[in-house]
Amino acid sequence: MILVLSGTSDGRKIIELLSSTGYSVIASTATEYGGILVEPAQNITEIISGRLEKADMEKIIREKNIQYIIDATHPYADKVSKNAIAASKFMGIQYLRFEREGHIYDRVHYFPDYSSAVLYLKETQGNILLTTGSNNLQTFTSSLDIDRLYARVLPTYSVVKKCEELGLLPKQIIAVQGPFTKELNKAIYQNYNIKHIVTKDSGDAGGTKEKVAGAIEAGVNVVLIQRPDIEYPNICNSIEEVVERVSRNYKA
Repeated sequence: MILVLSGTSDGRKIIELLSSTGYSVIASTATEYGGILVEPAQNITEIISGRLEKADMEKIIREKNIQYIIDATHPYADKVSKNAIAASKFMGIQYLRFEREGHIYDRVHYFPDYSSAVLYLKETQGNILLTTGSNNLQTFTSSLDIDRLYARVLPTYSVVKKCEELGLLPKQIIAVQGPFTKELNKAIYQNYNIKHIVTKDSGDAGGTKEKVAGAIEAGVNVVLIQRPDIEYPNICNSIEEVVERVSRNYKA
């Protein structure tokens, strides 16, 4: 049995390919919405929704007879990746990380974490568009002039509610699911008079290239939070390589 930790469209493609190839797969997603996005298939035996700690993963490995973990979570979901690495090592099973390839962009300000980005933004003026998700919104709302902030987030009740609880007004909440084209990004920047955008290097599938290109053309300053520094024991950068590695190393 293979456990696929999925938090992206890439993860869903990996699940689909493995199950269609004949492998028995358990899919794990951090949210119920993520679980809904996984298309049911004959060899997908179970979909688990909810954030997993190391102990949770060890229990699943033991009870479901997991022999292989494929970590296809978001590049910034460092906690779940660290839990998966530790759990697989403790239980003596194989671990493989699928990592979207990142890019080095010109005319972009890089920061190692959210706190350093906030310190930089404090010294600037103009509206700020936050496109890093809802998990770290409080870092910005608690430290910056909230009137400057606009949040582009998933259009779910819990996320919009969180934005409102942090003090953002409806006009500051752009609840829509991406990724977006360069042209749509530019239109949003211009419509909200955005001077700075905060983003992550989520790879091509995450729409980072279009965000950055649109910002540069619109004269918007780009603040990019760098990926967490994790030493993955096994890593590949293409979905095809994931399937090839599994076929070579795992026998059901």
